[in-house]
Amino acid sequence: MQAESPLVSVVLVNYNGRNFLEPCLRSLLDQSHKPVEIIMVDNASGDGSVEYVRTQFPSVRIVCNQRNLGFAEGNNIGYSQANGEYVALLNNDTVVEHDWLSSLVDRMQGGDLALVCSQVITDGVPQEFYSMNGTLNYTGHNIMRHFRDLSMVFYGSAASLLLRRNLLERPFPGQYFLYQEDVYLSWKLRLLGHRLAMVPQSRVHHRGSLSTKRETRELVGYYQERNRILNCLIFYQVGTLLRLVPYFVFDFVAKLSMALGGRGKPVKAILRAFAWPLTNLGWVRDCRRDIQRTRIMPDRAILSLMSAKISDGNSFLSRLLNRASSVYASAVRLRRDD
Repeated sequence: MQAESPLVSVVLVNYNGRNFLEPCLRSLLDQSHKPVEIIMVDNASGDGSVEYVRTQFPSVRIVCNQRNLGFAEGNNIGYSQANGEYVALLNNDTVVEHDWLSSLVDRMQGGDLALVCSQVITDGVPQEFYSMNGTLNYTGHNIMRHFRDLSMVFYGSAASLLLRRNLLERPFPGQYFLYQEDVYLSWKLRLLGHRLAMVPQSRVHHRGSLSTKRETRELVGYYQERNRILNCLIFYQVGTLLRLVPYFVFDFVAKLSMALGGRGKPVKAILRAFAWPLTNLGWVRDCRRDIQRTRIMPDRAILSLMSAKISDGNSFLSRLLNRASSVYASAVRLRRDD
């Protein structure tokens, strides 16, 4: 790398991830573009993570929280203490390839971008899913294989992303705790008129959900659903929200029916997730006001990057639902993209 290459701080949030730390940190120390610092924010782990890193990786700066503040706030804390011009957020259950960071930095410097992310190769995901990038549908669910251009993404996965330090005071709302915080960050940046890109040459090998296996299905399901709903409530304009009411009603009924049938997320998680915005209207209102008064891009620009699909499946029911959604989206002038 050239001498004028920017300084990069790497932030990892750790919670009882002792078994992941050695391969992750060794791969970071072996980078072709050396980070100026590696900051590990520990969320009150009880598995000896802090002691292990202090003895085996003394160059790593450790920030210890007194309790588990979650992935979102943990990253906020590391981000606030970073000294680099750029900040890389990385999951602790990853191993990065030798040019992971240099590829991100080169892409960031080569264009007017606010955020770049890596190609995250997750254990157990078939190779075919990496030939195209996914997006979100109108209710914030992931839809696979949408963008043929591998530089195109709707949001940058927080498993591995690089962000300009001077853009934001904090990347995530601490209340999100975990899940969907990367969608929040990317959606917000897009509304502010910034550009995002994936860098396929920056490759990360991810252990997937292993780091959250100890969390209960109910807790994980709750945060996944609640934060997805919050993103929609916070970011969409009022007119868009009104046109999306049928989607949200269908989503709630479908999720609850599946839960009652013993499939999908637990019933309590679904009910809590949909109830939270109603019992925290002040928080939602304040967040929404802050976003809407600073936004530059209209919803039509955001919807053009999303999918009208309801389901990722290929069954008769999935095709029927997707066709009905496409017809409705056209009728109410939501942008059709598939």
